[in-house]
Amino acid sequence: MTTKEFLVIEKRLLPWFPSFAAKGALMFIQPIDETLRGFHWEPSGFSKKEFYVNVFFLPLYIPTKQLHFTFGHRVGSTKRWSADQSDLETALSLEMQKEISFLMALETARDVAKALEPLTKPIQNGYVNPHCAEAFAYALLRAGETTGAMGAIDRLLKKVNPAVAWENQIASRARLIRDKLLRNPQEAQEQLAAWQAETIHDLGLETLSHRTG
Repeated sequence: MTTKEFLVIEKRLLPWFPSFAAKGALMFIQPIDETLRGFHWEPSGFSKKEFYVNVFFLPLYIPTKQLHFTFGHRVGSTKRWSADQSDLETALSLEMQKEISFLMALETARDVAKALEPLTKPIQNGYVNPHCAEAFAYALLRAGETTGAMGAIDRLLKKVNPAVAWENQIASRARLIRDKLLRNPQEAQEQLAAWQAETIHDLGLETLSHRTG
């Protein structure tokens, strides 16, 4: 399916979701503030008529040039939907509505940190996803919890593998924030605000966001 076809479905669903707007394959809570929250339509590689719907949130103060669904999951028990499904709009809207309370609860940075905290617990072989650890640390900082943020950054820096390019990028950002925190917490907040503005620009969300800092 194409983005245009996804948008047709989204517009038909919007009456069930009064707090949402749609742009392309994205259906999101408006206005966008520090965290992008919503649903994203994704074509299936198995069929031109089949697709997935991801429910996710994305803290915008973490630099990224493309949407990702690290902090989310696919909607529905079967995960895959079909445009040929006779009750598609009803069935899909019911499954999506099950996710609304979760998305709407992520209003503040502290809410986001609380949602991210379970994702920072070690799994097999003590592994922690650095993306989750970084997001948790910066959400705490955005919430004004500087001591907690510093501790989360220190734990992150002990876990990242500098030999892996993307992990090294995360470590570089974390060290920058840590240095600014030690010097002046306001500088660290300003850095997150600058990254937020950058991410909003890179994702093409300027006209959808009412605040960038």
